[in-house]
Amino acid sequence: MKAMWKVADEKNIFVSWLVWHYIVAPREVLNKLKNIFSFGLDYFSIPFLIRTLFAPWRKYKFSYGRGFDAARFFEALAFNTFSRIMGMIMRCAVILVGVLTQLMVLFVGVLSIIFWIFLPIITALTLIISIQWLI
Repeated sequence: MKAMWKVADEKNIFVSWLVWHYIVAPREVLNKLKNIFSFGLDYFSIPFLIRTLFAPWRKYKFSYGRGFDAARFFEALAFNTFSRIMGMIMRCAVILVGVLTQLMVLFVGVLSIIFWIFLPIITALTLIISIQWLI
């Protein structure tokens, strides 16, 4: 909001509005989008999930025990492998949801900036069409 007043002090009101509408406001929207993206990365923990993709699910793992017992070894191996596969599946699902959410935010952000840029033209055309429709 302070940026609008700085612009308004220097120029006439129409130029001030143009500068605000096409320079200041889109910059603010881009800053907000950047904040939403960083929040999304933090909320879904995407970098952390990628680093720990093959870690066991919920840190569940069996100990192989001391010495060699074939039954115990294969039981632990099967459970630990299953736990890692479950962890990978769950982490992939959360990563997928996070990436899809980020793409949706990007899509809505780009659409909102495009809409904002063309809003004066849309408003003028709507006003002209409505006046012509009334006459």
